[in-house]
Amino acid sequence: MLLHEEGLRHTIRQIPAFSALPDLILGELVAQSRNVDFPAGERLVQQSDAGDFAIVLLVGDVCVVNESPLGPEVLAEISGPALLGEIGALAGLRRTASILARSPVSALLVDRETLLRICRHVPEIMQSVVGQLGGLIENMNRALGLYAGGLAALEKDEFDPAILDTLSNPIPQVRNFSAAFRRFAKHIAQERRKRDEMSSAALIQRAMLPQNLDALPLHDRCDVFANMKPARAIGGDFYDVFMLDDNRLVLAVGDVCGKGVPASLFMTVTMTTLRLASRADLALLPTLERASTMLYEQNPTMMFATLFYGILDLASGRLDYAICGHNPPFVRRSDGQWLQLPSGGTPLGITPVGRFGLDSIVLAPGEGIFIYTDGVTESIDPLGVEYGDEKLASTLDDQVGSSCRHLVEAVMADVDRYAAGGDQFDDITCLAVIMK
Repeated sequence: MLLHEEGLRHTIRQIPAFSALPDLILGELVAQSRNVDFPAGERLVQQSDAGDFAIVLLVGDVCVVNESPLGPEVLAEISGPALLGEIGALAGLRRTASILARSPVSALLVDRETLLRICRHVPEIMQSVVGQLGGLIENMNRALGLYAGGLAALEKDEFDPAILDTLSNPIPQVRNFSAAFRRFAKHIAQERRKRDEMSSAALIQRAMLPQNLDALPLHDRCDVFANMKPARAIGGDFYDVFMLDDNRLVLAVGDVCGKGVPASLFMTVTMTTLRLASRADLALLPTLERASTMLYEQNPTMMFATLFYGILDLASGRLDYAICGHNPPFVRRSDGQWLQLPSGGTPLGITPVGRFGLDSIVLAPGEGIFIYTDGVTESIDPLGVEYGDEKLASTLDDQVGSSCRHLVEAVMADVDRYAAGGDQFDDITCLAVIMK
């Protein structure tokens, strides 16, 4: 692919650094250089090699590639005629990137001594090289300034996605960095939107829970305490405790399917529906049938809620309850042993009228009930083993004579220890009642 003499000189003079090169010096450059052809895919320069020559790219296309432990990244694509590797050759530096032929290439290899000698005779070459280098540095500084500003805005949560449009046509030297930055910024923006949604869901969830159980007019007939620890991806756990009349206390613990804002909104609807239904009919079964029908009819997304719902008569200790697809609670008897109730029933919202696991027990003084969601028993240790019902029963048995607050806090603390710092994938909710 050798060019004839006149064509060769004309091609070289199209390179800005050599545009004003005198014929004599141009002839010396050609005479002292080695003409080499490279097939497509061949390496002209290896990254980290000594920079002992420059390349006058006459014909063909090359790509400049940075080779890192993460893999090769194309920094620029260059077509001839062009001068490559001149800064490394003039300064005696090692190559900072490799150069690969994208098409068949014809080039002159100019050794360092020849290049330095020609530059001494024609200082304009150095001026051209420095000018191009200055322009490159200016473009790099401008681009890096944009990225630095973008990173600062991301850090302050003030990132404007419009900045990505400014970075859509980066200079070749930062093209891959620009693409990575755009992906990074979009990911951060998406995560922040998710975080904001989760914050909204957490606020909804917390706002619906009873704020002060100590204010209930229990008249020292029972002890009651409840708590919920939301997961990072907010779920739909809830609990409710309220007086139905002077003697009857409603106990409700539920878990809505799904996560985030939809779950928290359906949780709000479920709690509101249960309260409305309980006020309309004080009996257990009509309350659940009315609530389930209302949820089913206003439920286009087919969400549902598992539920434990009980009405405790504080005078007699009788607890009428329903387990609607929910984890069966544990009951503490007079000997201090905790026994698990049978499971049963269907969740609310699946059918117009569900089949609920209705039953009743009587709690004597000192006896009580512990109600929880599956975030407790389905918590996992570092090996992926679930906490489970047996572990929960053992933890409850260890809390002899504990108040409801200490009982709930002991279970939650034990679940935390069991998880050993692992991610909490679901809300954890516990409610305890002990008769006095």
